[in-house]
Amino acid sequence: MKFKAPGLVALILTAAVLGQTLFVRPTGAHTGNRVDQPSELERIPHFETLLDALRQELKIPAYSAAIVKDQKVIWAKGFGYADVENKIPATEHTAYHLASLTKTFASTILMQLVQEGKIKLDDPVSKYGITLESEGVIRVRHLFSHTSEGNPGEQYRYNGNRFAELDKVIERATGKSFAELLIANILDPLGMNETAPNVPRIVSTRSPGTANQPAEAEVKAAVMDIVGGFNSGNVDQIERRLAPQQNRFRGEGGFLSSFIDAPELRQAFQSGFKLKLQVQNLEAAVYGDSAITTFFVGTTITPANGPQRTEGPWRCSYFWNKQDGAWKLVHAHQSPLGGAMITEKHQQRFDTVVKMLAQPYALDRQFNITKISYPQSFSSSAGLISTVLDMAKYDIAIDQNKLLTKETQQLAFTPTVSTKGESLPYGLGWFTTNYKGTKLLWHYGYWTGNSSFILKVPEQNITFIIMANSDNLSRPTDLGSGNALSSPVGMAFLKTFIFPEKFGAQIPEISWNLPIAELKNQLNAAAAKPYADLYRTDLVTKVRVYQSVGRATDTTPLMKMYGELYSKPMPDDLLKLPVVAQIVQVLDNEDKTVAFSLASSQNVRIFAIGEGQPGEMFDYGWIENVDKGSRVWEMQEPKTTHAGGAGKNRKVDLVITLPAGNYKLRYKSDDSHAFDHWNSMPPDINFWGIAVYKQ
Repeated sequence: MKFKAPGLVALILTAAVLGQTLFVRPTGAHTGNRVDQPSELERIPHFETLLDALRQELKIPAYSAAIVKDQKVIWAKGFGYADVENKIPATEHTAYHLASLTKTFASTILMQLVQEGKIKLDDPVSKYGITLESEGVIRVRHLFSHTSEGNPGEQYRYNGNRFAELDKVIERATGKSFAELLIANILDPLGMNETAPNVPRIVSTRSPGTANQPAEAEVKAAVMDIVGGFNSGNVDQIERRLAPQQNRFRGEGGFLSSFIDAPELRQAFQSGFKLKLQVQNLEAAVYGDSAITTFFVGTTITPANGPQRTEGPWRCSYFWNKQDGAWKLVHAHQSPLGGAMITEKHQQRFDTVVKMLAQPYALDRQFNITKISYPQSFSSSAGLISTVLDMAKYDIAIDQNKLLTKETQQLAFTPTVSTKGESLPYGLGWFTTNYKGTKLLWHYGYWTGNSSFILKVPEQNITFIIMANSDNLSRPTDLGSGNALSSPVGMAFLKTFIFPEKFGAQIPEISWNLPIAELKNQLNAAAAKPYADLYRTDLVTKVRVYQSVGRATDTTPLMKMYGELYSKPMPDDLLKLPVVAQIVQVLDNEDKTVAFSLASSQNVRIFAIGEGQPGEMFDYGWIENVDKGSRVWEMQEPKTTHAGGAGKNRKVDLVITLPAGNYKLRYKSDDSHAFDHWNSMPPDINFWGIAVYKQ
């Protein structure tokens, strides 16, 4: 889409009751094959209506959005309230926590280091002091592309915690933190003055009139006494400083539990385990027989058997009581800093940006909008704060190759290919989707109280950016699986600006509140259209949205209709195979067993669909060898693929060899989401259970 008279623009700023709209208006009309299509700016009012309707449906207090076209911001606007209680409207200058959108910045920094030869994508992560459970050698590209679990490179599995390990790669390769490089290499050069790493300064605990230097010195000495015990492996020294009831308050809300298990720690030290703590910025405030100490701590860990690693720094707050004349540790609170450096320059940036930050909200158990606290951590995986206008600067710099060469940037945008030759939905820090020949580059962010989304369509030189002060922009959808079309706001953008050109016409909207019979007729009538699959995606998304906002009862007829319209029978190639054993159409709370025997060693094909989430299965099957009294195969979630519908629908389709013997096929389900009793979208295949076929 080109404008006739590029370069000549008018800047129009209009204020509205609930926000501001920023336009960069081109002076020419569109040319070529699209003369009968409205321009981007002519479509904006309709798009704004769609966005605000979605905001209200999703129960999101506020979001801000922008569109970049041909490397110019053509529109930006805030919707709703950045602070509901104080009636502060959201604008294009409202800041939000980007959550996982931070990964795109980590992508740029890491690819710069690749470009400079300081990092090689095929480096083993052990080179950088990283130790992770794996079935093989984990390399930098595996963390980068979410393919590090199981057999590295074999399968995609989105894992923000593992991605955050890239902090260590950056620090070992450069001697600098991700935050330092982010500011020096991206934020400062691009003038992104509305963006900052979320690493707040440690606030002094000292209040006016409470200064007591001798007592403060005593409490500081108590901190260093415990630290000395850890560093020397002297558990007795540590125990002397612990109150009888001492607890740890970990992370941003986490849990209360025993702070130090002395017997376990003593055993670890005796086995060769070593720990070195480095304390910085130690402060103390004393209030009678109580005190608070605050500090940063970095940790070097040397396991009894394994490579040395570093962790932290952590922001720590320790709470003390004076008991029998000695200061005793009662509680400890700690939060990760993700290796960020606290500098005055960063502090000035953070202090400026935090004043623009929207108040985060979440839905409570009654689905009411509730004010929550700000997240307080930062890493290469999440934690950057920004505005849509600053994100637009970043997007423009990407397209102008100001940060990476064209070739290096393209490498980051290229889908990862698995060791099995399958194209995966993630590149290096970016999701990649090809929808009927249209390439989509995108990423989402999701953190309690915050969410974000960026969508680039290179063939039309257009980018959509949106951020919200609620997680409902991303949480209800299955974006982590790699489907950009499951984003309601993303779909609104595509239907408004991209698909009319692709399909030669505006895609008719369907009202999902229609009676089911009428709705089914409309979907059947559209079945032959080239965009019919989008309605199917819309239906899945609508069910998830309804469930996320307390409208679960509205989903039952929609899920039933989905099964009637879109569920497929078993694949033909399976139906042609002889059945060895099967357990089908399993209901809630069932535990079924079928016996079978093999007279000789046999290749068998296992087909199973069940329910699971990362790391565990709820409805699943397995095979037991009766003669040996052991399981020979089990449906494990990391080895499954998506079965369509809800993300928790998991599928296995594989061939294994079983020796001659007696076996039991078994399948167990929990109390929800089973055949014909779905609480989320059913799988694409009309099947729930397990079957074994003679291959």
